[in-house]
Amino acid sequence: MTRYGFVASGGGYRSFYTEGVLVWLKRNDIPVVHIASTSSGNNIVVDYLLWDWQTEELPPVLTRTVRLNLTDVFSIFTNFRGLRPHLLSGGTHLFSVDKDSCRKSLLLDDPRRRALLAEHLQSIRWDIRATNLTKRQGCFFNVNQILSRIDEQSLAVFMDAFLAGITTIPYFKAITIDGEYYIEGGYLDNTPLRTLFEDENVDEIIAVDFTDYDYHRELDKLYKSKSFLLPINSIDTHLLVSDLQLSLPNARVFSQAVLINDMLAAMGRQTADIGGKRYYAKPLHVLRPKDLESMTISLKDSTAQKRYFELGLQQAAESFGKN
Repeated sequence: MTRYGFVASGGGYRSFYTEGVLVWLKRNDIPVVHIASTSSGNNIVVDYLLWDWQTEELPPVLTRTVRLNLTDVFSIFTNFRGLRPHLLSGGTHLFSVDKDSCRKSLLLDDPRRRALLAEHLQSIRWDIRATNLTKRQGCFFNVNQILSRIDEQSLAVFMDAFLAGITTIPYFKAITIDGEYYIEGGYLDNTPLRTLFEDENVDEIIAVDFTDYDYHRELDKLYKSKSFLLPINSIDTHLLVSDLQLSLPNARVFSQAVLINDMLAAMGRQTADIGGKRYYAKPLHVLRPKDLESMTISLKDSTAQKRYFELGLQQAAESFGKN
């Protein structure tokens, strides 16, 4: 049976689409053996790995998303809780993360969920992509190594890696690990494919790409707005610019992935050692939902996350239902 690597890209609320794809794959017994994630994709992956596949219909946080009462909407908006407004005269960041509250909201204080996570990490490798801002280079955190034994100490290390992988400035304060600043991986690589190409246990790769978005339309809308709406327009413009910065580099990421496959095919080989790393030829399946909004900060459409999840289910079935 084909073993898949899966890329959970960043994308704010759009990542509920990603969870729809993962849920469909699990329901249809399609094996995912390696996941790489960044930004909001990290939230989706931890929810997926804390899911009791045998007794629960949906992952625990996703269950709240589908139910969508007022308390649930608030929980989702606060990034599974743990966030709080941070008012500084210098205005360096909007929110602070309370690590203890965040860990609790992710259900990592629940012994049963910890046991499920440990069990699932026996069969699934998980890498979190982050950016070391101090060294100006990307990095991967190997969650399986960090949580080889799940206890208070290892969970503290995991929370640093998890938060490093979702920290978007200026919304959040950059995470400090060993005296160095970390922010989310999307600044350099919002669709982290590399470790999947290096994994001999992965036969094919499934990646979600959120860049099929009408930026021309959004700019037209902002430029044609009335001047008295400037404060609101400035917020929308800032969100759009942030989205552009984190998503447009995906084109380069995918072109490099295609190049690796094409080079290996031209050489008539399945593997190649480049720069001290071994890369494997792997078919790449890219899902590109159209015009999904990130809405990381906005609550203008509280039903979007449920709709995105259902769209992920639908498009996964269309793409892989005949496999």
